[in-house]
Amino acid sequence: MSIEPSGFGEEMDCTEMERSIDAYLDHEFDESDLALANTHLANCTHCRGMVEVQGRARALLRAKLRAAMGPGVLGGCAPAELRQRVVIALARQRKPIWRRALAPVPMATLAACAAGVVVVLAIHGGNNPFIEEAIVKHNRDMPLEVAQTEKDAVDQFRSWLDFNPHLPRFQNPAVHFVGARRTYLKNVPAAYMRYDLPHGSAGGLFIFDDPDRTFGEAGRSIQLGPAKVRVFNSRGYNVVVWRRNEIVYSLVSDLDEDDLVQLVGTAAER
Repeated sequence: MSIEPSGFGEEMDCTEMERSIDAYLDHEFDESDLALANTHLANCTHCRGMVEVQGRARALLRAKLRAAMGPGVLGGCAPAELRQRVVIALARQRKPIWRRALAPVPMATLAACAAGVVVVLAIHGGNNPFIEEAIVKHNRDMPLEVAQTEKDAVDQFRSWLDFNPHLPRFQNPAVHFVGARRTYLKNVPAAYMRYDLPHGSAGGLFIFDDPDRTFGEAGRSIQLGPAKVRVFNSRGYNVVVWRRNEIVYSLVSDLDEDDLVQLVGTAAER
C-alpha cells in the first residue's frame, strides 16, 4: 500500500525522541518506530549525544552492579539455605506445567475440576500480540499529531489508511478527545485516538483493518446488547475490543474494567 502525504509527521522529532529514549534503549520499539528513531538519530547530533550518554550511564550502572553483586563479594552472596531454596524452586518450575498442576491431585478431584479448568484456560489462556503492543504503545504516550477535533483526525486518517475509520460515539460527557496519531500494530497501519475518560483516567483507541481476521478470538467474551466485545487484562491495563465488519476497535485504559465495559456499551457508530 502506498502512503500518501497526510499532514501527519513522518519523521520523529527531538521531543518524541527524548520522551521515548528509555523505550529505545530497552529495545521496545517495533520495526517502524525503530526505523524512524534511527533516521532521526542519524541526522540529529543533539539526540544522538543524548542516547550515547544515557547508554554509557546504563552500561556503567550494570558494571557497578556486577562488581557489587558478583562472586566473592559478601554483599552479593546469598545465604546457602536461600540459594538452595531458589535452586529447588527453579527445578520445580522447569517441570511441564501439567505435571506440576495435576500430579498431586487425586483422580476424583481431577474429574470434578476438569470443567472448571477448561473454563479458566479459555478465559485467561494466551496473550494476543496486538493487545500487548497496543498497551505498550498507549503507555509510551508518544506525541500526538492532530489535536483539534475527532473530525479533523478522521479526515487526516482517510488520506493515509486504506479504510474508513468510523469513530464510536461515547455517550458520556466525561469523555473528551485529546488528539490522534497514526501508528502500527504488528506492522499493520492503525489509527490511534487518545481520550480523557471518567475518574481521571486516560484511554487510547486503536482502529485497524482486519479482513483476514488475524486478530483472533482471545480474551473474555461479553455480550452488550446485540454486540459482543472481548476483554483483556494485562500490564495493569484493561482492554475492550470489538469489531464492526472487518474493522477492529481496541480501547486501552487504566479505567476500572466494569466502567470501561459500560463505557463501550454506550458507544454507537457515527
